[in-house]
This record gives sequence, structure tokens and C-alpha cells, in this order.
Amino acid sequence: MSVRYNKVPHIKVNASIEEAVKAMIVRQSPVLHVTGNNGEPLGWLNSLDILRVFMEDPGAAEFKKRDIRGPMRTIAEEDYLDVTGKLSDISSWAKKREYRTPYFSTTEGTAGILSLHGLLQEALNNRDREKKLREEAETRFRQLTHTLQELEKALANLFADPMIAAKLKSTVEYQDEYDPATGKIKITGVIEEGVYRHVVNILRLLTELWEQGLMELAGMHQDTLVKTAIFHDLGKVQPRLEVGEIVDPKEAFESGKFHAFRSALLARRVYHLGENLVYLIRYHHHREDELPADFPRSLLPMHRLFRLLDGLSAGISRRGSRVNLTVRGTVVQVREESAHPTYNRCLELDLYSGNAKSKPLDRRTGGIN
Repeated sequence: MSVRYNKVPHIKVNASIEEAVKAMIVRQSPVLHVTGNNGEPLGWLNSLDILRVFMEDPGAAEFKKRDIRGPMRTIAEEDYLDVTGKLSDISSWAKKREYRTPYFSTTEGTAGILSLHGLLQEALNNRDREKKLREEAETRFRQLTHTLQELEKALANLFADPMIAAKLKSTVEYQDEYDPATGKIKITGVIEEGVYRHVVNILRLLTELWEQGLMELAGMHQDTLVKTAIFHDLGKVQPRLEVGEIVDPKEAFESGKFHAFRSALLARRVYHLGENLVYLIRYHHHREDELPADFPRSLLPMHRLFRLLDGLSAGISRRGSRVNLTVRGTVVQVREESAHPTYNRCLELDLYSGNAKSKPLDRRTGGIN
């Protein structure tokens, strides 16, 4: 309890005013606790009460005319307080003053008495805000957990063959740090069920776009994009690496075009998917200028979109990126924030023309520099 208050000095009820004043001065306390002869509490005495008696005493007339500069205290460094600062700093300042009146002055010349009621009320308000934020965070966490569980169930129902999910879950992904001086990477994390999580991320991003009306655009087909997401990495294989290993990514990992071709082959021969799906899967690692002459032009909007989402999902899984998508007609606007600053960007991609504008992320405005 000692940290919550300073003990008020006491004085016996039969003491004189002179003794009371001396006690206040010695203990630097503007308040005295008055007790009976046996120590029982009777009342309390404020310094203002003594001043009132003094002012009413006719014998003090000459003393009352004395200049106040004599008893005046000069403002010292310890009297300055930033009343707009943190509550913890203000509390520390008050604690150092012990029994003294919590007078303060600011650098702007404002003076005041620290309000203990105000400090307590602010502390209570902060506690209530923190409690509310914690409750909101717990609610969002429960909702997110439920959503993820429902998504897992829905995703499982999308697979005609349960072996598809098993294959995706068996393929890991890696988090890494790139060293531009050597061109090598250091493995910093292993993402179990990595490709499966990658598919879930793409489907979640697609859902955000659907909710904004993207599927109303000509050339966008929901079923085609969902199946492309599920099957596009089915043929992917990964080396088994350990955290801390340093490797050359060009040697350790095969080109994405290889697993794209294998995935397309599985999609066609084993799962008998349509020609458009096979095209999107086979060429999802090809830039537009690398596409073969027979690639259907009508698939270009979905090809552009899927390549975008494939890269964003990789950023979410491997770099912990935060991604926000906005649909403006045929343009998809992307805001990506990453733990790796080089990936921070604002991107605008026109799905019909293929025109893309990418600029650094301006954290102050949330837009493009």
C-alpha cells in the first residue's frame, strides 16, 4: 500500500498553532492528521485553515504587509513538467516531490497544481481503453480462427480428390534472407504445409476481389481462377533445407516454369481439366512477353491477375507481408507492406491493357509518392 500514498504526519489535538505550522514545515506537508491523546483520529488540518486564522488575527496586521518576495520560492528545474507527456512520466514527477504541493510550471509559462483526480481518471480511462482493445482483439482472433476453420472446410470440399490436399500439404515453403553481395540466401524459417497455405492465401485474396465486384468484368471466371489456384503448384517439388543453411537459390530451387509444366500435365491427364485451365497453370510463371503464340488472348486478364495474386501470396507466406486490394473498374490497386522494405509498394494493374504502375509506399499518407 505504501506505493499508493504518502503518510500524513499527525499532531495531537491540544497542540498549538505554532507547533502545527512547525510540523508542516519540517515534514513539508500541507496537511496534518489530528488525533486525540490516545491516538484516536479526530480530524485533519489544512494549511489554508491556518492561513485563514492568521488573516483573521488583528495582531498580524504589520506582518501581513511584508513583501512576498521574502518567502517566495524560485522556480527550479524540478518544478517544470510536460503536462502533455506520458502518464508514467507525470506520475514519476509527482512521486519525486514526496510531500510537497504538486505545483508545476511549463516551459510556455503556464502554472498549475497537478490534479490527482485527473491523473486517476486518465489512468482509469487508459485501462478501460486497453481492456476494450484487448476484448476487440480477442473477438477478432476468435472470428479469424472460425473463418480459417470454415475456409479449410470449404477448401477441402473443393478438392475432388483428397490426395490433392495431401500433396499440397506435403510441400514446404521457406522464409529466407537475401544477401545481395553473394546472391545467396539464408534459410530463416520452414513453413510446413507451405504450398497448401499458399493456395489458401490466393483464395482469400480472390474473395476480397469478388466482394468488390471483380467477377462482373468480362473475361473473369470465378471457377477457373479457383481451380487454377488449387492446381497451379500441384507438381511443385522442394529441396529439404534447414534453418540456418546458406544456399544459392538458382542451384537449390528449380525454375518455376518446370513445376508449372508438371502441374499442367497433371491437370490435363489425371484430373481432365479444361484447356483454359491448363493454359493458365502451364504459363503462370511466364511473363506476358514470354507467352507462346497460341496462348488465348481472352485469358490475358486472368493470367495477369493470377500472376499478381501468386506473387502477393508468396509475400504473405514468406515475408509476412500485409496486402490490401482495391478494385477500380478494370484496375486492381495493391498496397503491400513487408518486413523487407524493398518489397513495400503501391501498384496499379489494369487487367485489360496490362499497364502497370508501381511506386514506393508512402507510409505517411498510405498512398503513392
